[in-house]
Amino acid sequence: MSAGKLNVFQRLVRQWDELHPYNAAQILQVRGIPDLDRWTNDWNRTLREMGLGRVRVYDGRFSVQELNGVLEPIHVRAIAGRCELEKHIAIELNHPFDAADDLPFRPFILFERDRYYVGVVYHHWIADSASIRMLLREWFLRQFDPARARRERLHIAPRGYWHNFGPHRSRWELTEGLLSSVRWSSRFKRVRRIEIPEFSKFEVRFSVHDLPAETMSAVKAFARDNHVTVNDVFLAAMAEACNRFVPVTETPKRQDLALGTIVDLRSRGTNDLSDTFGMFLGFTSVICRPDDLQNWSRLLQHIARQSASQKRTGVPEASMIRMFAGIVAAKMMGMNREKIINFYRKRIPLAGGISNINLNQSWAQDYHPDPLMQYIRVSPTGPMMPLVFTTTTLGGTLNFGLTYREAVISNERANQIAQHFTSRLVQLDSAPCG
Repeated sequence: MSAGKLNVFQRLVRQWDELHPYNAAQILQVRGIPDLDRWTNDWNRTLREMGLGRVRVYDGRFSVQELNGVLEPIHVRAIAGRCELEKHIAIELNHPFDAADDLPFRPFILFERDRYYVGVVYHHWIADSASIRMLLREWFLRQFDPARARRERLHIAPRGYWHNFGPHRSRWELTEGLLSSVRWSSRFKRVRRIEIPEFSKFEVRFSVHDLPAETMSAVKAFARDNHVTVNDVFLAAMAEACNRFVPVTETPKRQDLALGTIVDLRSRGTNDLSDTFGMFLGFTSVICRPDDLQNWSRLLQHIARQSASQKRTGVPEASMIRMFAGIVAAKMMGMNREKIINFYRKRIPLAGGISNINLNQSWAQDYHPDPLMQYIRVSPTGPMMPLVFTTTTLGGTLNFGLTYREAVISNERANQIAQHFTSRLVQLDSAPCG
C-alpha cells in the first residue's frame, strides 16, 4: 500500500468537491471493434501493475490500496452510440464518487460501427492530466503494444508543492510571490462578475468539437509570426467569445474580463516527476480591457505580454499561495456553501478558463492516426468559472472539449461560444497582425 500527504491543491480541490463533484475525464478514440473482455482484463492488469487502486483519506494523508488479485476486479462499463458520448460525460461529471467505494476511476467503452471510445472518468483530486495520460498509455499499450508496456509501479507523490516547486526549487521569490498575489487580488476588483442567482447552480454539460484539418498548423504559424504562444492565441479567441456570450455584468467600476489558464507544473521544478502519479497543477490569469476586446491585434499582444511576464516571474508556481488562501478562507466561512460560492464569484470572477495540451511529443503520436484516431480531454469548471475549454492537439488534429454550467450558459450560448472560437481560429492567416 502506497501513501502520501495531501498537497495544497488536493486539499483545495477536496473543498470544491463538497460544492459539486470535481471530476474530469480523458478519452481515446480508437479504430476497429473492441474486445470488451480483453479491455477489462487489461484495465485491471494496468491498475495492478501500476500499483493503483482504491484510495483512503485520513488526517491530511491518503493511501492507495493496490489491486492484488484478491480485491474484486474493476468493471469497465459498455455504452453504445457516438451520440451518447457527450451525454455520458455530462452525467459522469455531475455524479459524485462513492466515498464508501473510494475507487477514483470509472472506466468505460463506447461502441461505434468501425471505431470506439475508451476512457476513464476520474476523481480529479487524486490525479492531474499528466497522471491520467500515463494511466491511459499503459492501458492502451497492453492492448496494442505489450512489449512497450511499463511493469514497474508508478510513484505516489510523497511530498507537496513547497518541496517540489517552492522558491528553492523554481525560479520565483517568496516576497515577489506574495506581492503578485496582492496585485492579482487588486486587479480583479475591476473585473466583471456574473451577478445572476444561477451562478450557485453547478450542474454542467459537455460538448466536444473537432476543428477542420490543418487548423492547428495555421494557428502555430500565426503564433510564430506574431511572436506569441499558441495558448495566447487560444486565450484571445476565448476572450472574444466570452465577451460576447458569457453573462458577465459590466458596471462603471468593473469593465475588464478575466480568463484563467491551468498550468502543468511538473517541468517547472528540479525534481523528476515523470513517473509520479499525483496532482501538480498551478494557474495563471489574464485580464482583458474593453478597448483591447474590440481590437484583435491589441488583445492578442496584451494577453501575450501578461502570459510571458507571469512565466518569467514564476506566477504558476507561486499560485500555491492563493490556493492556501482559498483553503483558509473556506474554513473561516465554516465551509458554508453559499458563502464560499459568493467568495469565488466576487474575488475570482473568471469568465472562462483553458487547459491546453499538445500531445505530439508524447506516446500518443506514435500510434496516431491508426489505431489511435483522437485524444479527448474533459475538465471541470469548479466554483470559479462558468465554462472551461480543454484543447488537445495530436498530429495535425485539434479538438476542444467545452464544459459549461447549464444554469449560467444555455446550450444555445455554448454553441455560439464554440462557433465563435472555431471561426476565429479557422480564419487566421500566418501574416503578422497589426
